[in-house]
Amino acid sequence: KEVYMEKRKSAKEIMELLIRIINKYHSLEKIPVKYGPKSNLYHSERHMIDIIGDNPRMNMREFAAAVGVTRGAISQVVKKLEEKGVVRRYKKSINDKEVFVELTKFGQEIYEEHKKINEETIIPLCRELEKHADEKVEFLIGFLTWINRFLDLSREKMKEHTRQRG
Repeated sequence: KEVYMEKRKSAKEIMELLIRIINKYHSLEKIPVKYGPKSNLYHSERHMIDIIGDNPRMNMREFAAAVGVTRGAISQVVKKLEEKGVVRRYKKSINDKEVFVELTKFGQEIYEEHKKINEETIIPLCRELEKHADEKVEFLIGFLTWINRFLDLSREKMKEHTRQRG
């Protein structure tokens, strides 16, 4: 029973830390970064540019799955990026239903610049991971993967709960 209480305490601490991390991550979204004379890009837009640049042949459905959000959310970000002249949507003649996205010349320039920034940004994380045994790093990746799936399941349960109450 004592071990159970310790695990329960640890689980609560992990959840609280995750919530703080998520809140801090969301606060990044509110800070625009200037690209060019008239383009401010928010974190989700820069992230979308990275995904489009890294996966130039993905359609909108695949982007949504890769990011872990709805197609509607992806569509909104893409629309903002289109308005800023960063991406363009197109359809292939083979399947008129599938919508694809590609970077414009301006978008490609932002992608290349942001790629360099990302490489610099990840250096402290790499240094921290180097301090730990591979097994610990693998555990962390596995645990974060589990949390990702857990949040997907939680979202589905919340939707179901809402449907039952509605």
